[in-house]
Amino acid sequence: MQKISSQQARGLLKTASVVIRKLAAERDDLRSENEGFKKEARARQIAQDMEEKGLNGDLSFEEKVASLKVRDNLDVTEEAVKMASPQAQLFDVGDDTAGSSLSAFETYILTGEEPA
Repeated sequence: MQKISSQQARGLLKTASVVIRKLAAERDDLRSENEGFKKEARARQIAQDMEEKGLNGDLSFEEKVASLKVRDNLDVTEEAVKMASPQAQLFDVGDDTAGSSLSAFETYILTGEEPA
């Protein structure tokens, strides 16, 4: 068995400590990046649930995701979205009723004219 000197041992310990610090910093960076990916995925899921229920209809999907990502804790928001009932989707009532497949009642409501 080959023996090493105290200077060699000191050099190995110094090298090992540098490598360990570097690996710990890399681990912390990757852990932080992973948490960011998890938060984005969770924000996208909550935003999708919001879209399905018609919540915050004035925001686009990406705007919903962006607003969710800046929050520190998504637990309350997620629970609120789960508990929310689907919002009524109102349709756009335009002036164009010609050629549409509206019922006689809908035509009367929209135009005030009695159906023929």
